[in-house]
Amino acid sequence: MDENEYLDLNMAYGPLLFGHRPQFLIARVVHQLQEKGSQLGFPQELNFLVAEKVKQIFPSIQLLRFANSGTEAVASAVRLARAFTRRPSVILFEGHYHGWSDAVFHRYHASVEALGDEALVAAIPGTDGMNGAPYDAYVVRWNDASALSDALDRLDGSVAAVVMEPVMGNAGVIAPRPGYLDAVRRLTRQHGALLVFDEVISGMRVAPGGAQELYGVASDITVISKVLGGGFPIAAFGASEEIMQPIVSGQVFHGGVYSGNAMVLSAADAVLTHLLTDGESIYAGLNARAEQFTAGLEEMMTRCGVPHVVQHVGPMISLALTRTDVAGFSDYREVCRHADAERYIQLQHALLDRGVYIHPNRFEPMYLSTAHSPQDVAEALDRFDDTLQHIRG
Repeated sequence: MDENEYLDLNMAYGPLLFGHRPQFLIARVVHQLQEKGSQLGFPQELNFLVAEKVKQIFPSIQLLRFANSGTEAVASAVRLARAFTRRPSVILFEGHYHGWSDAVFHRYHASVEALGDEALVAAIPGTDGMNGAPYDAYVVRWNDASALSDALDRLDGSVAAVVMEPVMGNAGVIAPRPGYLDAVRRLTRQHGALLVFDEVISGMRVAPGGAQELYGVASDITVISKVLGGGFPIAAFGASEEIMQPIVSGQVFHGGVYSGNAMVLSAADAVLTHLLTDGESIYAGLNARAEQFTAGLEEMMTRCGVPHVVQHVGPMISLALTRTDVAGFSDYREVCRHADAERYIQLQHALLDRGVYIHPNRFEPMYLSTAHSPQDVAEALDRFDDTLQHIRG
């Protein structure tokens, strides 16, 4: 309204891998709407085409269901895991967000005091009105294989699923420690629990096949969303034919009038076709710009004497202003102890005055897209630098 222009580093919380209005995607959606319609109400060729492309980049998925959002897909994945294993319990992790359904919505940004000192705690309801839910859900510290091992021992024989973001994206960006995902994979198999990777953020963002491709660890059930639609509301969850049988047989219900509608599937088909055709150059460019941006942030923060932590996995990037010098973050509690929320909001406001948009919540990552040129990144860094000089002054 005020004719301000911003460099967007939030990108709608991550879906816009190709920018706000990529022509190849818009053209496909417009063609679908004009020539075939937005909604049919029965299976169509696009269901098959998109599912086959998902299977190409996520080999752990043999059968899948389309959903409207990550929240819906995760809730359905948990229901499926409980039905398949005939077990009630779910293990979640501090700082991880899996949507707002009663199945898993815990207070993922709880204070350290609220979390307490116990390694395994019952999940704290994420909001009023949940009537005690999430039920049979427990929370442990992430990136700590021994903590998960102890939790699985204590809940022996009752755990249906271990649900995690394989790259933490809801407490800044925190990569799994070397060997951690392999240890999780081994522990879940030992205890007969299913491993659910919530790749709503990381899927097709850190690599075409998400964290599973990047780290070489496959989950039992995978949830994807965000980048899959390139800005259109779609999600999917999938697994092996064996694990998906309760849905195939009708034992477990999943449905939805708008799930996998023609409009969003046309967008997903365009996104996946683009990734399968030009993925190598797409991710090489994204990673190069991420290195350019994070190296620039590190240099200027250090030069200006601002305590900070910059972390990234590919084009998922986080910047934390800290109270003292910190080497880095490996779990949610470290972010809580060291990140300065008020100073971050001050930085965000000052950046807005200089035409750069990042989210004011220090836990929200920054995202780069193919629409960000090296010149855009350089301009963003110049504006960050000017902002820091102003704040110091």
